[in-house]
Amino acid sequence: MLSFFNANTQKYDYIWLLGDDSNSNPDFAGMIFDFFSGDLEIYSEFRPVPLRQVNASLCDSLGNILFYTNGISIRNANHEIMENGYGLNPGFFFDLYEEDGYVLTQGAIALLQPESDSIAFLFHMDVDVNEDFTDSYSNFIYYSLIDLSQNDGLGAVTEKNTILIDQHLDKGKLTAVKHANGRDWWIMARLFGVNEYPTLLLTPNGIENIRIQNSGMPVPSGSLGQAIFSPDGSKYVHVNLHGARGTPIDVSIFDFDRCTGQLYNPIQFSYVDSAACLGAAISPNSRFLYVSSWIKVYQYDLWAADIEASRITVAEWDGFVDAGFFANTFYLAQLAPDGKIYINSNNSALHLHVINHPDSLGLACEVCQHCVELPSWNSFSMPNFPNYRLAHETDSPCDTLRQPPTAAWNYESSLLQLSFHDASTHDIRAWRWAFGDGATDTLAHPVHTYAQPGTYQICLTATNPRGADTHCEQVAVFTTGLAEPEEGAAELVVFPNPTKGGLISVKLPTTERAAFLELVNTQGVRIQQWTIGSLQQKLQLELATLPSGLYFLNWSDGESYLSQKLILN
Repeated sequence: MLSFFNANTQKYDYIWLLGDDSNSNPDFAGMIFDFFSGDLEIYSEFRPVPLRQVNASLCDSLGNILFYTNGISIRNANHEIMENGYGLNPGFFFDLYEEDGYVLTQGAIALLQPESDSIAFLFHMDVDVNEDFTDSYSNFIYYSLIDLSQNDGLGAVTEKNTILIDQHLDKGKLTAVKHANGRDWWIMARLFGVNEYPTLLLTPNGIENIRIQNSGMPVPSGSLGQAIFSPDGSKYVHVNLHGARGTPIDVSIFDFDRCTGQLYNPIQFSYVDSAACLGAAISPNSRFLYVSSWIKVYQYDLWAADIEASRITVAEWDGFVDAGFFANTFYLAQLAPDGKIYINSNNSALHLHVINHPDSLGLACEVCQHCVELPSWNSFSMPNFPNYRLAHETDSPCDTLRQPPTAAWNYESSLLQLSFHDASTHDIRAWRWAFGDGATDTLAHPVHTYAQPGTYQICLTATNPRGADTHCEQVAVFTTGLAEPEEGAAELVVFPNPTKGGLISVKLPTTERAAFLELVNTQGVRIQQWTIGSLQQKLQLELATLPSGLYFLNWSDGESYLSQKLILN
């Protein structure tokens, strides 16, 4: 089995916080799951914060806890309410859950802003009900912004409950996955009762590319269940249980494009059993989907030609109860840094289940029921973590952060003034322009005015942390878009003109110097350019693909400058 544990890996999820808020009774104390050694160690701690279904936390890259939330407040590493950290998800259910912690599956997820170790985003959702209490949903996806450099490293909340999505949402099931560049984050949820998925991107510049995409068929909302990405980021899975026991359970599996954030190739099916709760997780090798369906655990092979038909029942509840009363059934699942999948119960429990070898087919995966003994009670809490260790997508066109730059540029002209536009690729961090007249600039998109017309060698050097690249071109700068030749001077002759397109002939001035010819539109944007050899007198141009309109052909050998109007009908 592939283990996620590595002594040098990022440890953002190496500490799990579960349990209750007693400061004196060890049966109701908090718990710490510690994965530092590669094997799970569990111990108690007294803290004043109960953790229920909303359970999101974040460590630094070394595994030191930075902050956590129960959906009511944001707490620092000392378990104190962070400055401005109280009052998440305002509304009726904040008041209802204020003492015990917010109840909403995958109601929050915590991410560091890319390329920052001090700014973190907490994405979180509310819960609400309709007037007759027959359906529940979320109204908002919020974010709260945390500056971990404040208060001597204990942090402060600098923005709170900022609304990102204000729509009728399927409650909770908030999850995230790394972009193909290995740096940015895609965050995803689902709208209520439809096949529409709010998707947004977290980059070093903040939150970008907020959109709602459509994929697959609608499934019921207001439901129990879980949403997850496969560890390799290639699949998005959404499992749903809506209604009473015996209601169909919907399984939606999508391919996911980490470059574009797009869902595609949906595979959707449903089954019926007696489930009263539902969860899901995917094996470290991204092959096996596990659906924890109350009294059963199913395994699906995501590599099979028929995923629905690949289902194997790998566990059935053995009847075990805690304290003679609380059934130790199967509920929410989470893949851990040790490469195992842990499953809680849908009530208070003193044990968790574990899938010891989730990369193995069938019963060889070894679902060990109630094998993880807890030092105190856990009330259906399970942390919501993405795969922080997912790397860039090798050979992907979106893997721009591991490649050296490729410099490119274009320009628009207005007499002696040229507006340059950087078109370089691969995470450009710095620009240096040389305009051929001794002037330079470091803007991405500079504007430069020449003192006089001429032919200039213009170069852009683009730089990123992996290297630099330079791209140069010769550009003719003219004082007018249409030059009238003086009597007796060399002429630039175009035939036929006007023309319906196709092949045209250009008679060129005689010069012993190398020259060039360019075609520009009325905005000064260069359409094409041709190099002219010394003493070359004719050139044929194929312009059949150009739209009708007015163009200019500009010729220069570095000393003389001619321009001719060209009309395409």
